[in-house]
Amino acid sequence: MSNSSVAPFVKWAGGKRQLIPQIKERMPEKYNDYYEPFVGGGAVTFELLPANALINDINKALINAYRQICNAPEAFLKAVKKLDEEMWEDGKEYYYSLREHYNDKLMKAEFDVELAALFVFINKHCFNGLYRVNRNGQFNTPFGKYKNPKICDTDALRLASEALKKADILCGDYILVLEHYAQPGDFVFLDPPYLPISENSDFKRYTKEQFYEDDHVELAKMISTLHERGCYVILTNSNHPLVHQLYEQYKIEVIQTKRHISCHGDTRKGEDVIVTIPPEKKKVPKSEPLSDQVSLYPPTRFMGSKRKLLGEIWNVASRFEFDTAVDLFSGSGIVGYMFKSHGKAVISNDYMAMSATFTKAMVENNTVTLPMEEAEKLLVKRGDTDHFVSNKFKDLYYTDEENELIDVLRTNIAAINDQYKKAIAMTALIRACTKKRPRGIFTYTGHTPLGC
Repeated sequence: MSNSSVAPFVKWAGGKRQLIPQIKERMPEKYNDYYEPFVGGGAVTFELLPANALINDINKALINAYRQICNAPEAFLKAVKKLDEEMWEDGKEYYYSLREHYNDKLMKAEFDVELAALFVFINKHCFNGLYRVNRNGQFNTPFGKYKNPKICDTDALRLASEALKKADILCGDYILVLEHYAQPGDFVFLDPPYLPISENSDFKRYTKEQFYEDDHVELAKMISTLHERGCYVILTNSNHPLVHQLYEQYKIEVIQTKRHISCHGDTRKGEDVIVTIPPEKKKVPKSEPLSDQVSLYPPTRFMGSKRKLLGEIWNVASRFEFDTAVDLFSGSGIVGYMFKSHGKAVISNDYMAMSATFTKAMVENNTVTLPMEEAEKLLVKRGDTDHFVSNKFKDLYYTDEENELIDVLRTNIAAINDQYKKAIAMTALIRACTKKRPRGIFTYTGHTPLGC
């Protein structure tokens, strides 16, 4: 760990600069690798400057900025300088023109130096550094009306670039990152989207995918896993009753803070909590190593999924000599997939057609894939549908537009001749639906819809 910190290169709503003294007081004196899977503005990472770090965020534009600054700092500085020099007399109109250009590149997935420069420029000019997107994933924060904002500190940015060269920079689901990388003795700092303490304090549309209460419950489960694994963990969140409920077995401290975003400018006071989770003292038996292939199984929010128990299951099962595994209640299909990845024949069963579809696509299937061009054609309406979802679930889970799209997909999937391509497509649709409504609970309607 270095004694000289580096300033973050973006303003960030919810940034942790004001909590850094409290965090440093509670972190371990010695640890192996450092993990920050909700890196945001990176205030803690840049303060600590750990020798071995892994930072991650689900925001692709933000991670692109980190990568461009790390790998091409001079090109980035040149691009930002150009944007600053070309500023119109009407700064507000210039901002909205750049925001439109930024969103156009974002929708085209043009993750390059220009997008990184646009990202930082609009960040410094938008309202309070708030990164907020609409349902389509387009940035929609209004102009911030700042006088001569400092777009980029050249020296500080070059220092940030050097610091980032010591880190692995990932973009993905925090659970996958932690499950795959974090090891005993590592330090994990978690700063997830905060639980809103009121209707007016909800700024969680950080990406087009939102962070629900269910996601906080899932995060608590992951923290329990890290605790048992032997990791040091610090979590920050709002002073919300659910936080106290989820982490009652750990040390929870309430910290008075100043809010940078509030519906009332004169009352920007708040309460954060810092949860300190030390490693579990008992030694956890080392499991038999799983096949690397197992980590590639797509994650699912299936209630009761045994993903976190795979190591223990294989540790016991691997003590026996057998060629075939029978999974009578396959559920998400992950256990059958694990056995198959270890070279075992698998017989999979489940009363739910959904689960049978999962295993047909991921376990029974050996070679068949669904090419992207074929998948995209499934989104195109070719004729009338049975309107099952549109009628049965109207005003329940999804919008009318989304219900109609699901019916189109079901109809098109039902017309696929190849059983494995059909199973892959239906699996993708089911996973998309459960991602949108992450409850992990499924209800039988008494009707077998198209495609199942």
